[in-house]
Amino acid sequence: MSEVEIHYNDFLSSLGQLITNVDVNLMMKVMYLERKLPDVDPKVELHIDYKSGVDLMKKQEQMRGKYGFPTQTGDHALTVVGRMNIDLIEEISKDQDIEHVSGNATPASY
Repeated sequence: MSEVEIHYNDFLSSLGQLITNVDVNLMMKVMYLERKLPDVDPKVELHIDYKSGVDLMKKQEQMRGKYGFPTQTGDHALTVVGRMNIDLIEEISKDQDIEHVSGNATPASY
């Protein structure tokens, strides 16, 4: 493994320790798009996995009410789509009922 790869792996590990329940690759993609296209937040599709027993309908209504994002429910999960930056993803991830957040980010339409 090259020295560059070692530093990259260390960086990913450090990033994963900052927001422990969010996929590191999602964070990297969002931050890349924020810097590459700074005029508009990336379009993000979040897959939010909740702990067993959590009322998903209540979480769905909270997500819609607080952030205005359309959501879909799944098996112990919500899918949330909207323009988001890394700060908003971090805020969402602080919900104590969330086990893990993953997803994808793409450039938003202008």
